[in-house]
Amino acid sequence: MPSRLAKRLGWGVMALAIVVAVLFGLAHGKGSQARQAKRATLQALTPTQVRTNGYTSSASCRACHPSQYASWHNSYHRTMTQLAGPHSVMGQFDGTEVESGGLLYRVYQTNGQYWATMPDPEILMKAVETGRRVNDHTYQIRTNGVLSMLDLRTVPRVDKRVVMTTGSHHYQTYWVEGSVRNPTNQINEAKYGNLLQTLPLVYLPKEQQWIPRENAFMMAPSSKRMISQWNHHCIKCHSTAGNPGLTGSGTFDTRTAELGISCEACHGPAAGHAEHYRSPLARYADQFSDDSAAQVVNPAKLDHRRSSQVCGQCHGVYIYQDEKAGNEFARSGPVYRPGDNIHDIRYYIQHPGPEPTPVRQEELEKNPDFFRERWWDDGTILAGGREFTAMRVSACYTKGTMSCLSCHSMHHSDPVDQLKPEMRGNAACVECHAEPEYTTAIERHTFHKPSSTGSNCLNCHMPHTTYALLGAIRNHQIQSPSAKRSIRHGVPNACNLCHLDQTLDWTQQHLAKRYGHEPLPLNAEQKSTSAALLWLLKGHAAQRAITAWHAGWQPAREISGGDWLAPHLARLLEDPYGVVRHIAKESLEKQPGFGEFEYDFLADAPKRARLAKRAIAQWNEQPGETSGEAILIESDRRLMETAIQALLKRRDDRPFTIKE
Repeated sequence: MPSRLAKRLGWGVMALAIVVAVLFGLAHGKGSQARQAKRATLQALTPTQVRTNGYTSSASCRACHPSQYASWHNSYHRTMTQLAGPHSVMGQFDGTEVESGGLLYRVYQTNGQYWATMPDPEILMKAVETGRRVNDHTYQIRTNGVLSMLDLRTVPRVDKRVVMTTGSHHYQTYWVEGSVRNPTNQINEAKYGNLLQTLPLVYLPKEQQWIPRENAFMMAPSSKRMISQWNHHCIKCHSTAGNPGLTGSGTFDTRTAELGISCEACHGPAAGHAEHYRSPLARYADQFSDDSAAQVVNPAKLDHRRSSQVCGQCHGVYIYQDEKAGNEFARSGPVYRPGDNIHDIRYYIQHPGPEPTPVRQEELEKNPDFFRERWWDDGTILAGGREFTAMRVSACYTKGTMSCLSCHSMHHSDPVDQLKPEMRGNAACVECHAEPEYTTAIERHTFHKPSSTGSNCLNCHMPHTTYALLGAIRNHQIQSPSAKRSIRHGVPNACNLCHLDQTLDWTQQHLAKRYGHEPLPLNAEQKSTSAALLWLLKGHAAQRAITAWHAGWQPAREISGGDWLAPHLARLLEDPYGVVRHIAKESLEKQPGFGEFEYDFLADAPKRARLAKRAIAQWNEQPGETSGEAILIESDRRLMETAIQALLKRRDDRPFTIKE
């Protein structure tokens, strides 16, 4: 046995013997753990839901606020985190086997419970969190002070019960039971208690497909594997008053007031409120007064800054004011309550911007990856879930009174984006911008017909330049269209994301003529080739993803015309980033003649290459007359292959990760 392992792992027998002893010692204990888990209740395996510190539950709100409760109950905020059961689990636990990074996972049901057979997550966590990545499968780890090599494919497989879910619309993540203290105590020395670890698979409800978790996020192919613990990371925004409960011994006694984003996440602790209004006399008396001491916080009655901070407790980029505050959260949970000034507790980080001060420049140079994973190079927000960070630097917020609630509501709104029905179109914007050029004579401002997508304020001032959830969402920074940001910083602009067939030169000339923008020098490609193709073919991963999404966006497809996008999207079917391939596939299916095109974005590289060639061949076989230098198609419908290959050879292949 040692010699075979030594040959496989490439290290000495002694080091390998230590690793193997640890692995199989742990595996021996897993059988009893699995048997115990089968007998345990979900409540025993998941964070404890307790009503302390003034919290009650959303159920307490239902009796007096039935309509508000019902609309919240239908929202995706409620389903952010749920106990695993038939009401919440969307994935098909039917014995399916899925490979993720060379490791095999099997999901199944038994006795009404959800299970996964998987490589021991504790060992994987130790290897990935503390080890040095050698290649996709091999990590150098330290065990009992001895360095050794661990091939993840040799990690013992165990059965873990799935006990909790996160998400319910774009994709769903699953959490498996944590461990109990192990007699070997050598792999994951400190992280025990009710610690929940991620199942490294997510389920796509629309496609009814399991995929590796790494392929649901924008991650550089060279990145370490994604290892997450709900108690560390997700608890902050995926529960109400989540307390990690890290003890001095390193164990977790995690508690929450409620799983998911409940009423009290926005309105604050409501136990006193509920108790007060149990009295009919109190309810009657308070009809004549607004001064009840038992009132909860109504974000709609706060000023626009405090109101937005309620949303910003999750939708922002922040760190704690100091190490003491961070440690306090790990031990006791959040200090912030709705209505407080959140800036007294947390430091919200902003990008230094396109022309940072020396101090800010130093911050950027010290933490380039931190900023690159969340912002475009000019400081425009890139990562989804950071809407408060984006909005709080916009003039509408800093000089006006715009808040999150100007457009959104948790109640009686679209459950997907929580947008108020009355705020569709330009309604939200003209509340402040009521001048004729923004209302009755909007064409004077937009130079587009009033009924066109070009006269929709959001399309120009909040374009889909933020990456999130296998797609693109609107940027909440509220900016005017700018060719300058595209030329200098690579940020796709609103004009070229609608007019996919036009060049940066075309955009620049129009903005100069209509709005007085100063033109910048351009190279030959920027003058002759559509900006969309420059981003698709030679751009970095974020540019490719954002542009590919717009190739499937109906307004852009209608405005750009023809069927010319399909062969260019086909090039992305071979992209090294899974999310780019997925987005390209989704947009390709919306092109004429490709509605039934079969493609698996998780297929191996040779198969993806064959399918990409098939897509181009299929396009060549279709009738059509679309051509143009900017879209790299000859008048006889032949692709300008030389120019296309020249762009592909100069693709920006820098590693790109986006922290959603």
